[in-house]
Amino acid sequence: MYKYLLCWRYLRTRYIALASIISVTLGVATMIVVNSVMAGFADKMRDRLHGVLADIIVESGSFEGFFNYEEVMARIKDVGGDDVLAMAPTMETPGIMRFKIGADSRTHPVQIIGVHPMDRARTGDFAEHLFDQEGKQIPPSFEVSEELKARSPAGQRLRELQQEEPDPFMDATRQYLEKQQDEQVPTHGAIVGYAIATYHMGQGKEDIYLAGMGSKISLAFPKHGKVPEPGFDAFTVVGYFKSGMSEYDSTHVYVPLEQLQRARNLIREDGKGAVNQIQIKIREGADLDGLADRLQLGLERLAPMQFRVWTWEQKQGPLLAAVAIEQSILNILLFFIIAVAGFGILAIFSMIVVEKTRDIGIMKALGASTSGVRNIFLGYGLLLGIVGSGVGMVGGLLFVHYINEIEKVLSVILKHKVFDDSIYYFDRIPTLVETHTVVAIVIGALVIAVGASIWPARRAARMHPVKALRFE
Repeated sequence: MYKYLLCWRYLRTRYIALASIISVTLGVATMIVVNSVMAGFADKMRDRLHGVLADIIVESGSFEGFFNYEEVMARIKDVGGDDVLAMAPTMETPGIMRFKIGADSRTHPVQIIGVHPMDRARTGDFAEHLFDQEGKQIPPSFEVSEELKARSPAGQRLRELQQEEPDPFMDATRQYLEKQQDEQVPTHGAIVGYAIATYHMGQGKEDIYLAGMGSKISLAFPKHGKVPEPGFDAFTVVGYFKSGMSEYDSTHVYVPLEQLQRARNLIREDGKGAVNQIQIKIREGADLDGLADRLQLGLERLAPMQFRVWTWEQKQGPLLAAVAIEQSILNILLFFIIAVAGFGILAIFSMIVVEKTRDIGIMKALGASTSGVRNIFLGYGLLLGIVGSGVGMVGGLLFVHYINEIEKVLSVILKHKVFDDSIYYFDRIPTLVETHTVVAIVIGALVIAVGASIWPARRAARMHPVKALRFE
């Protein structure tokens, strides 16, 4: 019992131990906050990446793609069986997008993706990222509606002429305006990345649309041929792709698959067009890596060295690995804070051993065992660790829970946005508290606190009562 009483007494009366407790508290709280925010960003990023990409992607080894994609899809279905739920043939090519802003124009490097919108929606969360200019979700379609045609200058003039009496002059005017409308509003629609078509003001202000619904955009891309030549085509903006990932929202432009094939000279005389990707939706719970390996072998038998099969994680491996490495480095750096607290405990306990040499000698003379004296200091270190890590855990979890409210207060005090939503397109700081991470941090803090007290405890336990009292 005396061991516990002494530990409690030292904890209450030794205010120098407060420094160690604060160090442990700050270390534990900081690690919990940083890990929760990093895990939140990683989880949000993984969800959005997976939503944009299908579970498995089959890519052509050639930029021009392959024409027998129906045969390839049949082979995929044979190998995958019931694990394959949906497939979408895709043509992807780099290009340049150009559109007018008033009297000026703007060009932007883009990734042009030809798809069947309904097929693409069945292979992922494509449909969930499609919005109109008012922020309302729209169905996956490239249809250019009459409403969009009427927004053009020629369309507005045609609407005004509807009330006029028919006569030869009016008929000729209408025919001319209809041709103008076709030039101003191309027949084929395009879904444009949100970040390309808008200017993000930030600071809670609404975004400015540079390429509004019904706007005409021009796309330039390489055409198929022995000597690459530039190809051009015009489309009408019918919606926006907004995934929240700047990498995609600032580059992706979706267009009808057949139109892109035709513009790139990738349609044969029999009417079949080429694709260079097949997006595949897999049954939930299936082994993606194992299925990808089987598909790779199956497609090798069909056409050696022509296809490359990726899972969505392999496709974005460098990006996901970079986040994991950053989190690991931060954990190592922040763990030094707790390590500093451990050295503080070591120094404090060493001072206590020197200061309490006489008391230790008296206790051993009165019958205290070696293990009993050792356990006093080990128990004291454990108690410091429990108090410090406990307070740090509670403080860290509270900080994570109210982190967005804290961010708003700090933004007012510092007079600038601490979390700039213009960078991430998140309206809130994402967080994810992982129980196993919190437990590991707390246990690590306890181990350091106890480990730092081992050497002073052994030194005190080895003291001989006669030698300890010799000079008293």
